[in-house]
Amino acid sequence: MQMDKRGVVLGLGATAVDVVIRCSELPKDDGFARVYDERRTSGGSGANVLVTLAQLGVDASLVARIGDDSLGEQFRRELLQDGVSDRYLQVNPGGVTMYTYVFVADKGKRCIFVNSGDSFAGLKAENLEESMLNGVDVFFTDGYPSGSSLKLARAAQSRKIPVFFQLECVPSFMEGEFTNPQDLQELLGLADLICSGGDAYEELSGEKDETSALKSVYRLYRPSQGVICTMGGKGAVWFNGEEMISCPAYPIDAVDTTGAGDSFVGALIFSYLLQGLDRLPAMRFAGACAALKCLQAGPRFHGSAEDVLRFIQGFSK
Repeated sequence: MQMDKRGVVLGLGATAVDVVIRCSELPKDDGFARVYDERRTSGGSGANVLVTLAQLGVDASLVARIGDDSLGEQFRRELLQDGVSDRYLQVNPGGVTMYTYVFVADKGKRCIFVNSGDSFAGLKAENLEESMLNGVDVFFTDGYPSGSSLKLARAAQSRKIPVFFQLECVPSFMEGEFTNPQDLQELLGLADLICSGGDAYEELSGEKDETSALKSVYRLYRPSQGVICTMGGKGAVWFNGEEMISCPAYPIDAVDTTGAGDSFVGALIFSYLLQGLDRLPAMRFAGACAALKCLQAGPRFHGSAEDVLRFIQGFSK
């Protein structure tokens, strides 16, 4: 892979501080589990994608809103430490930064509880400038909050900047304070590449079979580069309207799967949209980056493109 051109990515999406709790098993009704470790670290799906890109050498900037509380201070500090620009990070005076509780059990199994705070959803489209897209190669969004995402996605489309939409959750969970059905439908229609899990495609299409659901979503929105379904330990599939290709996951003993999908997306933007790899090699690179993330504790990938390539070479011997 030629590493000369790293590219510029602007991203708008979920921004949070995660309280990561390593436990013996996931919570059950009226049950008990032993906590082995507890720590607070920055996360948020959209921010995690941009951190992956920054770690791979891309000029990455985050558009988001945080509170001026201790969580917000930690988030900004760690965002900068991870290589992402805070030039478009807004602050809500007296506000509460979004945070989550992430329970991680054996073999990387996890569940997440979200407290939205009162800052993130207050990112308003009227406070964003289309000039943010000047010099940008790719616009990424996970659709949160939708009004702001739509403004920049429309502007990116008019400038012929690729729009990558990661549908992190099922639509029914997203709708409410962060988006609405009309905005979500328009965002899907603006995307050049859509990536999500099987549950989201099933809900969007009404199809139970993953392959049928993927094809149905493609026909509904016609993204120019296709639709991708991530399936955790089973890998990922990509349909571009003509061909369905699949890429298995790398066999590893996961430490923490939190943020693996975000690392996959960041690495895919890097390998496919910025480096110009074909679809299957790009997926292999993205899958390797996700696997490396699963070997690291916490929600963010830390490493380099060279680390990912060495990981791939180790499996090809």
